[in-house]
Parts: sequence; C-alpha cells; structure tokens
Amino acid sequence: MGILSRLLLFLYVLVVIAALVIAAGVCLNYIPTQIWQDELQFIIRQQETLAVLVVMLIASFCLLSAAVSGKKSVKILNTDVELAKDVTGEVKITIEALTGVVERAALTVTGVRQVSAKVYRQEGNVPLKVQLEIVLSQGYTAQVIGEKVNKAVNDALMTTAQISDVPVEIKVTEVTHAIIERERRVV
Repeated sequence: MGILSRLLLFLYVLVVIAALVIAAGVCLNYIPTQIWQDELQFIIRQQETLAVLVVMLIASFCLLSAAVSGKKSVKILNTDVELAKDVTGEVKITIEALTGVVERAALTVTGVRQVSAKVYRQEGNVPLKVQLEIVLSQGYTAQVIGEKVNKAVNDALMTTAQISDVPVEIKVTEVTHAIIERERRVV
C-alpha cells in the first residue's frame, strides 16, 4: 500500500471514528433527540453533504482496490545454491561467496568506483537475483556502465557457478570524481 493510500486510509478512519462517537452519544442519550434530529435535517438539506458522500465513496473504492490488489512477488530464499548433485555427493556455493564474485566482477568495469552487492536465492528458472549499488566515476554514462556491469557479473557467475542469465538490478547511488581510498593489500 502506497503512501497516498495510507494517508487516505488515515483520514477515512478519522471520519469513521468521529461518526461512531456521535452515534454512541445519540444511543446513550448524551445528545438530546431534538438536537440531533434538527442537526441531521440541516445536514441533509446541504449540497455539500452530497459532495462529501461522493468523496467518501471514491475513497472507499480506492482503499478497496488497494486492499485487493497485490503485487506478484518472487519468493526469495537466503540459503546456499546447489550447483550439482549426483550419486557421489553434491556441490553447493554460499550466497556470501557469490556476493564476493559479483562485487569483484563489477569492480573490473572501468568507471565503477565502489560496489555494494546483495545476492538472493529465489525459486524458479533463474536461481539467483542480484542487486547492485554502485558509485560511478564522473564522465561515464550510467546506462553504458550498467550494461557492462551486467555483462561482467553474468560472465563471472557463468564462470564460477555455471549460472546464466541472472537478472541484475543496478542502482547508481553516487557520481564522484574523487579518488576513493581502498584498503591496501599486503602481498
């Protein structure tokens, strides 16, 4: 449910609560009969009452459609990926290992400064889903770099795990021209 639907639901519930409090006051005789009948007749005679009822009807339909509509989601599992299974045993690879492969593959593309990867196991034809957040160097096109990163990641996954055509979602979180300090490796 989106933010607009939540706001609409909040306002709708406030109106319903106010109506319920007034109805409870009438039922418990806290509001005298003559007063609420006079007020009710006055409200019914107003043209704005019809407009409020139409708005409430539209809000009801919007909330009903938000309640019954559901996005088809992919079931995501965070377990090891089975690569091979035969009589002698099975071969699996962890999600953490695949995440490292994906991050290193994305960093090989010129123009990518930093990478943060999330690899998910899912059910279906393609056993993996990859989400990447990259820091892009200034002067490079996000679409071109995205295509190169997608190819590099799929090539690395094919080489490492024999998994092909993995969907890769790439989000550029920053464009920088500064030199990124990386940990120095001792050889």
